[in-house]
Amino acid sequence: MELKQILVFMDDPNHSADRLDLALNLAKRHRAGVIGLKVQPHHLIPLRRGLDQDTTEELARLFNEKTAAADIKGEWINADARVLGGVVETINHYATFADLVVVGQSEHGSSERRATDFLPEKVVFGSGKPVLIVPYTGKYSSAGDKVLVAWKTGRESSRALTDAVPFLKAAASTHIFEVNPSQGEEADLKSLGRYLDAHGVKAEVETSLITELHIGDVLLNRVSDEGSDLLVMGAYADLHFGNYVLGDVAKHVLRHMTIPVLMSH
Repeated sequence: MELKQILVFMDDPNHSADRLDLALNLAKRHRAGVIGLKVQPHHLIPLRRGLDQDTTEELARLFNEKTAAADIKGEWINADARVLGGVVETINHYATFADLVVVGQSEHGSSERRATDFLPEKVVFGSGKPVLIVPYTGKYSSAGDKVLVAWKTGRESSRALTDAVPFLKAAASTHIFEVNPSQGEEADLKSLGRYLDAHGVKAEVETSLITELHIGDVLLNRVSDEGSDLLVMGAYADLHFGNYVLGDVAKHVLRHMTIPVLMSH
């Protein structure tokens, strides 16, 4: 797969600007176009609708200015959440026409319930596309020079790795990292190395035996040790009452992430 169309969810001007800068950087690297998506929620209060309209106009202006300055082909979409059933459903619909979706990390610590709560994981589960999740704090104008792939033999890791191949081919360095592998999984790592080599990706493969730390913390510590600027991982999930619920490790990483995370399900 090649990255030729990148969808960026834009909700508020401050965080959306950083998110868009990252998407434009990726678009330059992969010669891709960028779609900016603002989803207009339904508000019963006229004042709230007016404020949302002001924000939408500001975001559209920001998108058009930045894509023009970067000389990137851009398409702006202002969608009504009511048409497709909600904010997440609208993002997932437009993801159909993109190779990558860029969203922001959920804001933690707020007591106010929002339509975008748990948005990243819902987009991962529902879009059918790889999702690049950008941390809520900090600035990340680039990602993918030094990539760490969190590996565990299974469908989710396999999907994430395949989705990440365009990033890995463009990366300066790639590390495959597995925590507490079984004997069979260690053998799988050799096959994994051959798979990546067939795609022109040179990767270092490492394992670690950990008994005390949370695996999510092990991954985040490894990110820091390697100086990685992108973490790739599968979105493991369990079914609860017919709905997917993000697994413990992925949930921990998304809550405490320090760099952008590329996640697939």
